[in-house]
Amino acid sequence: MTLINSAIQSVTAFAPASCANVAVGFDILGFALESIGDYVTLSKRHDKKIIIESIRAKESLPLASKKNTASVVIQKLCQDLHLNIGFSIHIHKGIPLNSGLGGSAASAVAALTACNAFLKSPLSKLELAQYALLGEEVASGQQHADNIIPCIFGGLTLIRSVNPMEVIQLPILDIYYALIHPHLQVQTGEARKILKQELLLQDHIKQTANLASFIVALYQKDINLLKKSLIDVLIEHQRAHFVPGFYKIKEAALQAGALGLSFSGSGPSIFALAQHKKEAEAINLAMQSHFKTEGITSSSWISRISQANAHVTQVLGTKL
Repeated sequence: MTLINSAIQSVTAFAPASCANVAVGFDILGFALESIGDYVTLSKRHDKKIIIESIRAKESLPLASKKNTASVVIQKLCQDLHLNIGFSIHIHKGIPLNSGLGGSAASAVAALTACNAFLKSPLSKLELAQYALLGEEVASGQQHADNIIPCIFGGLTLIRSVNPMEVIQLPILDIYYALIHPHLQVQTGEARKILKQELLLQDHIKQTANLASFIVALYQKDINLLKKSLIDVLIEHQRAHFVPGFYKIKEAALQAGALGLSFSGSGPSIFALAQHKKEAEAINLAMQSHFKTEGITSSSWISRISQANAHVTQVLGTKL
């Protein structure tokens, strides 16, 4: 009995960009971003091959099926489920390369979401996450899920465990983020390699307290506690050199009203949280101004944390 819906010929899915770590939750916290993301279209083939036919992106990305996160995860899923089918893959990248916005995760998740739509019995979100981890291993050498999970689930997420995968969706306060992407590139694999493998006990205690109080602030809707909690004592200082003038940018954002600021994922993108939109706008201008003084162009976004998760946007050959 075939597992594939024979009436469907092509599926397009969207997966949002994401902000990982959220200052205090290295590899366990992340939130979905509004309107930024990747589209992947899968079209049936009859030769059982998985081939990337096209990639629309500003940067050069690998068409080789063993090097692209979208094709790697589809090949593994088809192999495990013994699917007697091939796919042509078309990728439209809306996320800049090596930006710290979860581009590798979004391509993998969009591809999996599209493939899942072909199945008569779709996989669960947690099952899709396990496949998406393989894409992150290809991209950075490690299976970290802090971009994958908010991409699949939407909102603000906490990863309690990767094996087995356990996810907690956290409350979202009525606040804004100001996100700025300096036109620099930081490879996730390299950004992870520089991190110290041993931590001072006192730093671990501080970070644990900050993470715990951050989560309490979400549930209690306590903005003041949130502001006091958004301080990364473990990772940020190890990566600050990736962005010229990082601490000046951070101070300018805090002066403009930021509740907290840090790298989105491994950077170079930077996120700041703000209580109101007007403060987010002021923070954004302050950060952009400092990048200009460094001679660095940038892109920026202001929005609320997105509740939307990866989803199908088009199905050809049948009705939605």
